[in-house]
Amino acid sequence: MIKIYAGLLLEGILIFNKFQLFKPVKQKLMKTLSYRTVIALAIFACLALSAFSQSDEDLKAKITKMNQQIAQAMIDGNTQKNLSFYAPDAISLPNYGKMVQGIDAIKKSNDEMMASGMKVKSFEMSILVVKSYGNLVSEIGNYKMSVSMPGMASPTEDKGKYLTLWEKQPDGSLKIKVETWNTDTNPMAQQK
Repeated sequence: MIKIYAGLLLEGILIFNKFQLFKPVKQKLMKTLSYRTVIALAIFACLALSAFSQSDEDLKAKITKMNQQIAQAMIDGNTQKNLSFYAPDAISLPNYGKMVQGIDAIKKSNDEMMASGMKVKSFEMSILVVKSYGNLVSEIGNYKMSVSMPGMASPTEDKGKYLTLWEKQPDGSLKIKVETWNTDTNPMAQQK
C-alpha cells in the first residue's frame, strides 16, 4: 500500500513538473527572493566599501601623521610605540640585512640595534606617492636621517628611498604589512 501511495505521489510531482503547474508560483517566489537578495547584498557591499573607502589624499594625510609619530618614536628610542604601527605578521626588508618576519622578530632586530649604541638623531620621511589597492595602501617616498654610534666624532647622515605597504584594519586604522628601504649612497663607490 505504501509503495502504491509513494508511486502515485512521485507520478503526480512529475506530472506537475511536466506541465509546469507550479511555475508561476515558483517564478514569483524566486523574483521576490532575488530582489531581496540583491538589495541585501548591495547594502552589505556599500557598508563594507565605506569602511575601506578613503581617497588617496586622505590616506596620504593619515600616513604623513603616522610617519611623524614613527620618526619621533625612533628619535626617542621608543620601541613599543614604533611597533604599534606594525601588523603582527609584518615583514621588514632592511637595507643590507636579512628579511625579518613577524613583529617579534622586528622587535628583536630593533632591540639589537639599540643595544649596539646606535641612536637616531633625526629622521624625516617625504611621501612621493600613496595609492590604495583594495585593503592595501602603498607608500613610496624618500627619507633622510642622522644617526650616532659610540666612538663616532659626529653623527652620520644618510638619505634614501623606501616603500611601505600598509594594511587597512577593520576599525579604519592602518598597520605596516611590508616595508623596505635602501640608501642612495653606494658603499662600494666610497671605497674607490
